[in-house]
Amino acid sequence: MNIDWLTPYLAIFPLVAVIPLFFLPAPLAGEGSGKGGIFLHPLAHLLPITKIPQWQRHLQRAVFAWLWLCLTVAIAQPVQRGAKLPDLPPERDILLLVDVSISMTLTDYALDGQKRSRMEVLKTLLHDFANRLQGERLGMIVFAENPYLLVPLTRDPTLVQRQLQRLTPTLAGRVSAVGNAITLALKEAGKQPQRKPIFVLFTDADESIGRVDPEAAAALAAESKIPLYTIAIGSTAATMEGDTSGLAYQPVNLALLQTLSERTGAKTYQAGDAQAIEQALADITRQHQNAAEQIPRYEQQPLYHWLLLAGLLPLMLWQHWQRRANA
Repeated sequence: MNIDWLTPYLAIFPLVAVIPLFFLPAPLAGEGSGKGGIFLHPLAHLLPITKIPQWQRHLQRAVFAWLWLCLTVAIAQPVQRGAKLPDLPPERDILLLVDVSISMTLTDYALDGQKRSRMEVLKTLLHDFANRLQGERLGMIVFAENPYLLVPLTRDPTLVQRQLQRLTPTLAGRVSAVGNAITLALKEAGKQPQRKPIFVLFTDADESIGRVDPEAAAALAAESKIPLYTIAIGSTAATMEGDTSGLAYQPVNLALLQTLSERTGAKTYQAGDAQAIEQALADITRQHQNAAEQIPRYEQQPLYHWLLLAGLLPLMLWQHWQRRANA
Protein backbone atom coordinates (compact mmCIF):
# COMPACT_ATOMS: atom_id res chain seq x y z
CA MET A 1 0.00 0.00 0.00
CA ASN A 2 1.42 3.38 -1.06
CA ILE A 3 0.87 5.98 1.65
CA ASP A 4 1.53 9.70 1.15
CA TRP A 5 1.50 12.37 3.84
CA LEU A 6 0.01 15.71 2.80
CA THR A 7 0.98 17.74 5.90
CA PRO A 8 3.54 15.74 7.89
CA TYR A 9 5.06 18.88 9.42
CA LEU A 10 1.83 19.59 11.34
CA ALA A 11 2.32 16.45 13.41
CA ILE A 12 5.62 17.57 14.91
CA PHE A 13 4.24 19.98 17.54
CA PRO A 14 1.56 17.75 19.12
CA LEU A 15 3.97 14.81 19.12
CA VAL A 16 6.63 16.79 20.96
CA ALA A 17 4.17 18.54 23.29
CA VAL A 18 2.83 15.29 24.74
CA ILE A 19 6.23 13.86 25.74
CA PRO A 20 6.56 15.84 29.02
CA LEU A 21 3.18 14.53 30.20
CA PHE A 22 4.64 11.05 30.64
CA PHE A 23 7.20 12.34 33.13
CA LEU A 24 4.83 14.28 35.42
CA PRO A 25 4.78 12.79 38.93
CA ALA A 26 1.29 14.06 39.78
CA PRO A 27 -1.54 11.51 39.71
CA LEU A 28 -4.42 11.78 37.27
CA ALA A 29 -7.60 13.62 38.18
CA GLY A 30 -9.78 11.67 40.57
CA GLU A 31 -6.91 9.68 42.13
CA GLY A 32 -6.88 11.70 45.31
CA SER A 33 -6.39 15.08 46.84
CA GLY A 34 -3.52 14.57 49.21
CA LYS A 35 -0.14 16.17 49.09
CA GLY A 36 1.21 16.42 45.61
CA GLY A 37 -2.30 16.13 44.15
CA ILE A 38 -3.59 18.32 41.40
CA PHE A 39 -6.52 19.83 43.35
CA LEU A 40 -5.53 23.21 44.84
CA HIS A 41 -8.92 24.35 46.15
CA PRO A 42 -8.95 24.78 50.01
CA LEU A 43 -11.98 22.47 50.23
CA ALA A 44 -10.41 19.79 48.06
CA HIS A 45 -9.95 17.57 51.11
CA LEU A 46 -13.74 17.18 51.25
CA LEU A 47 -13.76 15.41 47.90
CA PRO A 48 -14.13 11.65 48.11
CA ILE A 49 -10.89 9.78 47.63
CA THR A 50 -11.07 6.98 45.13
CA LYS A 51 -8.35 4.43 45.10
CA ILE A 52 -7.37 3.48 41.58
CA PRO A 53 -5.44 0.26 41.06
CA GLN A 54 -2.05 0.55 39.49
CA TRP A 55 -3.06 -1.44 36.43
CA GLN A 56 -6.06 0.86 35.78
CA ARG A 57 -3.83 3.92 36.02
CA HIS A 58 -1.44 2.49 33.45
CA LEU A 59 -4.31 1.42 31.21
CA GLN A 60 -5.87 4.88 31.39
CA ARG A 61 -2.57 6.49 30.45
CA ALA A 62 -2.19 4.05 27.57
CA VAL A 63 -5.70 4.84 26.24
CA PHE A 64 -5.09 8.58 26.26
CA ALA A 65 -1.61 8.18 24.79
CA TRP A 66 -3.04 6.04 21.99
CA LEU A 67 -5.77 8.63 21.32
CA TRP A 68 -3.20 11.42 21.17
CA LEU A 69 -0.99 9.41 18.82
CA CYS A 70 -3.91 8.70 16.48
CA LEU A 71 -4.89 12.38 16.42
CA THR A 72 -1.30 13.38 15.74
CA VAL A 73 -1.00 11.00 12.81
CA ALA A 74 -4.41 12.10 11.49
CA ILE A 75 -3.22 15.72 11.45
CA ALA A 76 -0.45 14.64 9.07
CA GLN A 77 -3.25 13.73 6.59
CA PRO A 78 -2.26 10.28 5.35
CA VAL A 79 -3.74 9.30 1.99
CA GLN A 80 -3.57 6.12 0.00
CA ARG A 81 -2.13 6.73 -3.44
CA GLY A 82 -4.18 5.30 -6.28
CA ALA A 83 -3.92 5.28 -10.06
CA LYS A 84 -1.99 8.03 -11.83
CA LEU A 85 -4.19 10.81 -13.20
CA PRO A 86 -3.84 11.95 -16.83
CA ASP A 87 -1.34 14.71 -17.51
CA LEU A 88 -2.61 18.24 -17.99
CA PRO A 89 -3.26 19.25 -21.62
CA PRO A 90 -0.76 21.45 -23.48
CA GLU A 91 -1.13 25.17 -22.90
CA ARG A 92 0.09 28.49 -24.23
CA ASP A 93 1.63 31.51 -22.54
CA ILE A 94 -0.09 34.57 -23.98
CA LEU A 95 1.14 37.98 -22.87
CA LEU A 96 -1.18 40.90 -23.64
CA LEU A 97 0.48 44.29 -24.23
CA VAL A 98 -2.19 46.95 -23.70
CA ASP A 99 -1.83 50.61 -24.68
CA VAL A 100 -3.23 53.05 -22.07
CA SER A 101 -1.96 56.31 -23.58
CA ILE A 102 -4.09 59.48 -23.64
CA SER A 103 -5.15 58.83 -27.24
CA MET A 104 -7.28 55.97 -25.94
CA THR A 105 -9.85 58.61 -24.86
CA LEU A 106 -10.70 59.31 -28.49
CA THR A 107 -14.32 58.43 -29.32
CA ASP A 108 -14.03 57.12 -32.87
CA TYR A 109 -16.02 53.94 -32.26
CA ALA A 110 -19.76 53.43 -32.29
CA LEU A 111 -21.39 50.66 -30.28
CA ASP A 112 -25.15 50.22 -30.01
CA GLY A 113 -25.63 53.54 -31.74
CA GLN A 114 -23.49 55.44 -29.22
CA LYS A 115 -20.04 56.92 -29.44
CA ARG A 116 -17.48 54.92 -27.49
CA SER A 117 -13.90 55.67 -26.59
CA ARG A 118 -11.07 53.46 -27.72
CA MET A 119 -10.46 52.43 -24.11
CA GLU A 120 -14.06 51.29 -23.65
CA VAL A 121 -13.92 49.25 -26.84
CA LEU A 122 -10.54 47.80 -25.86
CA LYS A 123 -11.84 46.65 -22.47
CA THR A 124 -14.78 44.92 -24.16
CA LEU A 125 -12.45 43.32 -26.70
CA LEU A 126 -10.00 42.08 -24.07
CA HIS A 127 -12.77 40.76 -21.83
CA ASP A 128 -14.05 38.66 -24.72
CA PHE A 129 -10.48 37.73 -25.65
CA ALA A 130 -9.85 36.32 -22.15
CA ASN A 131 -13.12 34.39 -22.24
CA ARG A 132 -12.14 32.65 -25.44
CA LEU A 133 -8.76 31.57 -24.12
CA GLN A 134 -9.88 29.37 -21.23
CA GLY A 135 -7.12 27.01 -20.11
CA GLU A 136 -4.25 29.18 -21.33
CA ARG A 137 -1.83 31.16 -19.20
CA LEU A 138 -2.58 34.86 -19.63
CA GLY A 139 -0.56 37.86 -18.51
CA MET A 140 -0.98 41.58 -19.10
CA ILE A 141 1.43 44.48 -19.50
CA VAL A 142 0.05 48.02 -19.64
CA PHE A 143 2.12 50.74 -21.22
CA ALA A 144 2.23 54.35 -22.33
CA GLU A 145 5.43 56.26 -21.64
CA ASN A 146 6.44 53.42 -19.28
CA PRO A 147 5.46 49.73 -19.28
CA TYR A 148 4.26 47.91 -16.17
CA LEU A 149 3.43 44.26 -15.51
CA LEU A 150 -0.18 44.41 -14.32
CA VAL A 151 -0.94 40.66 -14.30
CA PRO A 152 1.80 37.99 -14.27
CA LEU A 153 1.09 34.87 -16.30
CA THR A 154 -1.87 33.11 -14.72
CA ARG A 155 -4.35 30.37 -15.57
CA ASP A 156 -7.17 32.47 -14.09
CA PRO A 157 -8.82 34.56 -16.86
CA THR A 158 -11.15 36.09 -14.27
CA LEU A 159 -8.16 37.82 -12.66
CA VAL A 160 -7.26 39.35 -16.03
CA GLN A 161 -10.85 40.51 -16.55
CA ARG A 162 -11.01 42.11 -13.12
CA GLN A 163 -7.76 43.95 -13.67
CA LEU A 164 -9.13 45.23 -16.97
CA GLN A 165 -11.66 47.27 -15.00
CA ARG A 166 -8.78 49.28 -13.54
CA LEU A 167 -7.52 50.44 -16.93
CA THR A 168 -7.83 54.16 -17.58
CA PRO A 169 -6.09 56.39 -20.14
CA THR A 170 -2.82 57.95 -18.91
CA LEU A 171 -2.47 55.18 -16.30
CA ALA A 172 1.17 54.82 -17.37
CA GLY A 173 1.74 58.13 -19.12
CA ARG A 174 0.40 60.07 -22.10
CA VAL A 175 2.17 58.75 -25.18
CA SER A 176 2.92 55.24 -26.46
CA ALA A 177 6.38 53.69 -26.08
CA VAL A 178 5.77 50.45 -27.95
CA GLY A 179 9.42 49.42 -27.97
CA ASN A 180 9.68 49.68 -24.19
CA ALA A 181 6.58 47.50 -23.79
CA ILE A 182 7.98 44.78 -26.06
CA THR A 183 11.27 44.88 -24.17
CA LEU A 184 9.50 44.35 -20.82
CA ALA A 185 7.54 41.46 -22.36
CA LEU A 186 10.82 39.88 -23.51
CA LYS A 187 12.20 40.26 -20.00
CA GLU A 188 9.17 38.44 -18.56
CA ALA A 189 9.49 35.72 -21.20
CA GLY A 190 13.13 35.25 -20.25
CA LYS A 191 12.15 34.14 -16.75
CA GLN A 192 10.99 30.81 -18.21
CA PRO A 193 13.16 30.26 -21.29
CA GLN A 194 11.96 26.67 -21.66
CA ARG A 195 8.49 27.94 -22.61
CA LYS A 196 7.49 29.74 -25.78
CA PRO A 197 5.15 32.70 -25.16
CA ILE A 198 2.98 34.59 -27.62
CA PHE A 199 2.76 38.39 -27.55
CA VAL A 200 -0.46 40.18 -28.51
CA LEU A 201 -0.10 43.96 -28.79
CA PHE A 202 -3.21 46.15 -28.60
CA THR A 203 -2.40 49.75 -29.51
CA ASP A 204 -3.50 52.87 -31.36
CA ALA A 205 0.03 54.23 -31.69
CA ASP A 206 0.81 56.41 -34.69
CA GLU A 207 4.49 56.52 -33.74
CA SER A 208 6.53 55.31 -30.83
CA ILE A 209 8.69 57.23 -28.43
CA GLY A 210 10.91 55.75 -25.77
CA ARG A 211 14.41 54.45 -25.36
CA VAL A 212 13.85 51.34 -27.50
CA ASP A 213 12.96 51.41 -31.17
CA PRO A 214 9.90 49.19 -31.80
CA GLU A 215 11.46 47.49 -34.82
CA ALA A 216 14.62 46.73 -32.84
CA ALA A 217 12.48 45.22 -30.07
CA ALA A 218 10.57 43.16 -32.65
CA ALA A 219 13.90 41.92 -34.02
CA LEU A 220 14.83 40.69 -30.54
CA ALA A 221 11.47 38.90 -30.32
CA ALA A 222 12.15 37.30 -33.69
CA GLU A 223 15.56 36.09 -32.50
CA SER A 224 13.82 34.49 -29.52
CA LYS A 225 11.25 32.95 -31.90
CA ILE A 226 8.40 34.75 -30.14
CA PRO A 227 5.49 35.75 -32.41
CA LEU A 228 4.17 39.30 -31.93
CA TYR A 229 0.57 39.73 -33.04
CA THR A 230 -0.56 43.34 -33.30
CA ILE A 231 -4.16 44.50 -33.12
CA ALA A 232 -4.80 48.08 -34.22
CA ILE A 233 -7.20 50.10 -32.12
CA GLY A 234 -9.01 53.10 -33.62
CA SER A 235 -9.35 54.63 -37.04
CA THR A 236 -6.78 54.18 -39.76
CA ALA A 237 -8.25 56.89 -41.97
CA ALA A 238 -6.18 59.96 -42.75
CA THR A 239 -8.93 62.21 -41.43
CA MET A 240 -10.07 61.53 -37.91
CA GLU A 241 -13.75 61.44 -37.08
CA GLY A 242 -15.31 61.85 -33.69
CA ASP A 243 -14.68 64.05 -30.70
CA THR A 244 -10.99 64.67 -30.15
CA SER A 245 -11.62 67.12 -27.30
CA GLY A 246 -9.29 69.60 -28.97
CA LEU A 247 -6.33 67.21 -28.96
CA ALA A 248 -4.39 66.54 -32.15
CA TYR A 249 -4.73 62.78 -32.44
CA GLN A 250 -3.35 60.82 -35.37
CA PRO A 251 -4.74 57.59 -36.84
CA VAL A 252 -3.11 54.33 -35.82
CA ASN A 253 0.02 53.55 -37.81
CA LEU A 254 -1.05 50.28 -39.36
CA ALA A 255 2.12 50.05 -41.46
CA LEU A 256 4.30 50.11 -38.33
CA LEU A 257 2.26 47.37 -36.69
CA GLN A 258 2.43 45.24 -39.82
CA THR A 259 6.21 45.62 -39.88
CA LEU A 260 6.49 44.51 -36.25
CA SER A 261 4.29 41.46 -36.76
CA GLU A 262 5.83 40.36 -40.04
CA ARG A 263 9.30 40.50 -38.54
CA THR A 264 8.25 37.90 -35.97
CA GLY A 265 6.24 35.76 -38.37
CA ALA A 266 2.86 36.91 -37.03
CA LYS A 267 0.03 39.08 -38.39
CA THR A 268 -1.71 42.40 -37.82
CA TYR A 269 -5.46 42.83 -37.36
CA GLN A 270 -7.85 45.74 -37.18
CA ALA A 271 -9.93 45.81 -33.99
CA GLY A 272 -12.91 47.34 -35.75
CA ASP A 273 -13.46 44.10 -37.68
CA ALA A 274 -15.05 41.36 -35.58
CA GLN A 275 -14.17 38.69 -38.13
CA ALA A 276 -10.55 39.82 -38.05
CA ILE A 277 -10.47 39.30 -34.29
CA GLU A 278 -11.91 35.82 -34.76
CA GLN A 279 -9.15 35.14 -37.27
CA ALA A 280 -6.54 36.46 -34.85
CA LEU A 281 -7.74 34.07 -32.15
CA ALA A 282 -7.73 31.18 -34.61
CA ASP A 283 -4.14 31.97 -35.64
CA ILE A 284 -3.01 32.18 -32.03
CA THR A 285 -4.55 28.81 -31.16
CA ARG A 286 -2.54 27.24 -33.97
CA GLN A 287 0.69 28.45 -32.42
CA HIS A 288 3.17 26.26 -30.60
CA GLN A 289 1.87 24.76 -27.36
CA ASN A 290 3.97 24.44 -24.24
CA ALA A 291 3.84 21.24 -22.27
CA ALA A 292 2.07 22.04 -19.01
CA GLU A 293 4.23 22.04 -15.90
CA GLN A 294 3.63 18.43 -14.99
CA ILE A 295 3.71 17.33 -11.38
CA PRO A 296 2.67 13.67 -11.15
CA ARG A 297 -0.91 13.49 -9.91
CA TYR A 298 -2.58 10.44 -8.39
CA GLU A 299 -5.96 9.49 -7.06
CA GLN A 300 -5.99 9.93 -3.30
CA GLN A 301 -8.09 8.09 -0.73
CA PRO A 302 -8.07 9.86 2.68
CA LEU A 303 -7.23 7.64 5.66
CA TYR A 304 -7.56 10.08 8.56
CA HIS A 305 -11.08 8.94 9.48
CA TRP A 306 -9.76 5.44 10.21
CA LEU A 307 -7.20 6.94 12.58
CA LEU A 308 -9.89 8.93 14.36
CA LEU A 309 -11.99 5.80 14.72
CA ALA A 310 -8.99 3.82 16.00
CA GLY A 311 -8.29 6.50 18.60
CA LEU A 312 -11.84 7.15 19.80
CA LEU A 313 -13.05 3.55 19.97
CA PRO A 314 -10.71 2.48 22.86
CA LEU A 315 -11.63 5.69 24.71
CA MET A 316 -15.35 4.99 24.32
CA LEU A 317 -14.88 1.39 25.51
CA TRP A 318 -12.85 2.62 28.49
CA GLN A 319 -15.52 5.16 29.46
CA HIS A 320 -18.26 2.54 29.07
CA TRP A 321 -16.34 0.08 31.26
CA GLN A 322 -15.80 2.72 33.97
CA ARG A 323 -19.50 3.59 34.02
CA ARG A 324 -20.42 -0.07 34.51
CA ALA A 325 -17.70 -0.56 37.11
CA ASN A 326 -18.92 2.47 39.15
CA ALA A 327 -22.60 1.64 38.79
